[in-house]
Amino acid sequence: MSVDISVVILSYDRVHLLERTLRGCATQGGDWGGFEIIVVDNHPDELARSLVEGLAVETAVAMTYLADPRRNISIVRNKGIAAAQGRYVAFIDDDEEPQQNWLAELTACLDRTGADAAFGPKLPEFEGGRAPDWDPHGWRYTLDFQMPADEEIHMFGRLRKRGKGLGSGNAAFRVATCLSGPEPFSVAFGNANGEDTQLLFRLAMAGKRFVWCPGAVVHEFIEQSRARPDYMVTRMKRGSQHYAVCRIDTSANKPLTTAKVALLGLAQMTVHAGLYVASGEFLDRQHRYDHRIGMAKGLGKLTWTAPIGFIEEKAA
Repeated sequence: MSVDISVVILSYDRVHLLERTLRGCATQGGDWGGFEIIVVDNHPDELARSLVEGLAVETAVAMTYLADPRRNISIVRNKGIAAAQGRYVAFIDDDEEPQQNWLAELTACLDRTGADAAFGPKLPEFEGGRAPDWDPHGWRYTLDFQMPADEEIHMFGRLRKRGKGLGSGNAAFRVATCLSGPEPFSVAFGNANGEDTQLLFRLAMAGKRFVWCPGAVVHEFIEQSRARPDYMVTRMKRGSQHYAVCRIDTSANKPLTTAKVALLGLAQMTVHAGLYVASGEFLDRQHRYDHRIGMAKGLGKLTWTAPIGFIEEKAA
């Protein structure tokens, strides 16, 4: 079978959610071309093996199971890419479920635009059926730039002003221009230190084109352990660390960029600390977290030399 697009999924201990992801991927269809699914298991006990091998037989979809116990996201991403046969590689996380036309939308978008990478919306689905009280609309868990189809995305432009950044959770890349070479994702950034951010910065600096694909929607299942505000504060701090270290790493003038990042972090800390007091957020510690999250983002840019690493979540 000719493969147009390869789906690469990384798995650690969320096998209880991985089946949902795999079944959603397996139902992708249409006359747009062929696809394959590659699962790279990062757990030393190979927790996903029986599930993947069983679903491969049940669905008759081309599924490849790979395993690597080394705790480094870049290593397992690169292993999946090396096994991929498609001209495009799509990434989806093991807690996400794609809509039925997901792969068709991504493939058509890249074919139509000639872009190097395409990105789609990530919409939350909360355990228990509703968003937490402190984020009643689930905005902190939503990635949707609400841009027209095929509009170009600029990494260093208005996306950051919207408080959102790109990642690889719902994205497809042209292998020839984005993922060639022995180490597409830098292993040095694989310890939850922003390996996808670093790749995207490198690609953007090299002039690669990114486009928005609003029809390629995935739904991310948010377990209660990740719906807590303290989790989000830590996640935002870590994400800001990723931004800082990757921005500095890919800069042609590292000392100057380091200074700019530090000043930006200091400004965020100062402004949000003032607003935290002035707005009375400190009096409502159960429901209002905007400025605490803002301070965490600023602190992340000031502490990038001491990365947080993996945030432990509920085990399966």
